[in-house]
Amino acid sequence: MLPTIPQLPPKIPGLSISVGSFLPRILLPSAEGVELSPIDMVEPGALGVCIYNPAPVNPMPLPPPGMDYPARLAMLDERKVDLYIISGQSVEKLASWRALAGLEEISFLSDVNGEFAAEVGIPIKRVEGQNFRTHAAFVLHEDRVLAILLETDLAHNFESLLAALDMADNKEPGTYDLSDKPTY
Repeated sequence: MLPTIPQLPPKIPGLSISVGSFLPRILLPSAEGVELSPIDMVEPGALGVCIYNPAPVNPMPLPPPGMDYPARLAMLDERKVDLYIISGQSVEKLASWRALAGLEEISFLSDVNGEFAAEVGIPIKRVEGQNFRTHAAFVLHEDRVLAILLETDLAHNFESLLAALDMADNKEPGTYDLSDKPTY
């Protein structure tokens, strides 16, 4: 039986998917130069994390001072978790961002036409009277959604991602206090 991570609320406003559903099986341009589906991004039977940013902006910030992306990626590698990104940026812009961020090993899918965003929905956040698209991390078993963590990626709320991965691995969630907190 596959693990299930509790999620409150059971349905997140704006998202068309929820825990237990599957990511859309649509084909999107990839870093490899071919069209792939989210199911292609995670090894069969493995846990995965998909960082999803529907807007045509960087999927996550360039490493802020004090942040160690390679160390955070190593934490995911130790757990044998496949990480990839789906973003509203073009393949060329994603490749450029990945090189600038020093994250060459991260795979990505481009949702420049908004097909994935239309299927998944776009959560909206309100900041200082303005609406913004938000981003999320999906904890996956292949392409089955085990958890949805809003505003989470390698830089933001990474501790909650590690705790969700513990739960997906049927472990008690750990308490994480990373030493490489970003400074802005």
